[in-house]
Amino acid sequence: MASEIDLSQFWCWNEECPDYGKQDHGNIVIKQRYGKDNRALLKCRTCKGYFSETRGTVFFGLDTPRKEVLRTLSMIPEKGSIRGVARATGHDKDTISKWLEIAGTHCEEVTKYFLQDLNLTRVEVDEIWEFIKKNKKT
Repeated sequence: MASEIDLSQFWCWNEECPDYGKQDHGNIVIKQRYGKDNRALLKCRTCKGYFSETRGTVFFGLDTPRKEVLRTLSMIPEKGSIRGVARATGHDKDTISKWLEIAGTHCEEVTKYFLQDLNLTRVEVDEIWEFIKKNKKT
């Protein structure tokens, strides 16, 4: 059984909803679980909209469990090539390339947000990522 998620960290993705983008408003509930990874389908009680717990993340739309995607992508620097990782994991090289492209695009979007909206330098963004990595719950 999947561990419970902290619903206070989620917000409604419906831009028309009065609670759009607001965390910890008590409007987000779990409607059901689905998929191989037992992901939560969340519901906003304000607008009655539904969205996946992975919405806005690298894992949105992927059928492979998060841990497997992360494990596979983390092997790329060690193996030195996507083909090497494909041989080691049994995943198709095109699948790994797709995951890598999704992760890279997501990282680029997050970095652009910090650089443009918060007027941070690349060095400051790198320092934020280092802080996040050091304080990440495992």
